[in-house]
Amino acid sequence: MPRKPRSKSPTGYFHVTLRENGGQLLFDGDEDRIALLHILDAILPKHNIELIAWCLMGNHIHLLIDDPDDRKSDAMHAIAVSFAGRYNARMGHIGHVFQERFWDSPIKSEEYLLEAIRYIHLNPQKAGLAAYDEYPWSSHREYLMSTRSRPHITGSVIDALFPTPRSYLQLMESTPSLPYRPSATAKVREEDLCEFGAAIVQSVAGCAPTELKSVSKALRNEAILTLRKEGLTIKQVQLLTGLGIWIIKNAA
Repeated sequence: MPRKPRSKSPTGYFHVTLRENGGQLLFDGDEDRIALLHILDAILPKHNIELIAWCLMGNHIHLLIDDPDDRKSDAMHAIAVSFAGRYNARMGHIGHVFQERFWDSPIKSEEYLLEAIRYIHLNPQKAGLAAYDEYPWSSHREYLMSTRSRPHITGSVIDALFPTPRSYLQLMESTPSLPYRPSATAKVREEDLCEFGAAIVQSVAGCAPTELKSVSKALRNEAILTLRKEGLTIKQVQLLTGLGIWIIKNAA
């Protein structure tokens, strides 16, 4: 089956996720993490790509990039090959380290750009690894540095979005202005279901998902339709809200 073409971004910004291949951890230690950051530093500029934010997790990495020439596919392939070559030589492995096809989501507005930055930096905190401001393997600390002192992020947009470190911290400490999921077309992952769905229902109906049974039919249906529009399956809406499947199917 042919692969779907990748979505275009009207802004040039993309949230990219590279995941491990075959259930293994990506990093054997900090040496591997440092090596990957050096690979990013070397390869992204060759493809005219600026790094806006990053976070290294145990089995995947998040990158927020500015890719005006749409060269991310070549760049991600080069990154994966370079890291795999080093990793396999050191560990005595053979084959891919990252999954062959990376995942990307276009950032369609400045509002979503801000929420993507927040999402990426909060990833380790949501995973229970550490508070976002204590986790050492993300670009959070670079946002508190002067432009010339930042070791990895290069996006000039950062200074325009956050004139001072305090303005960035205000974003991190504030309530999200809209529910952010890294793709507007992919199905919601089970691990994101509760948080993402609850944020949508709260913004639309002003209640918890399980309380939709008690609101007006019009408001309930609006919440259901919004959940479906944002990528939740009928089954996921049912699990989240406790509503009957026919109520969900007939929402209009």
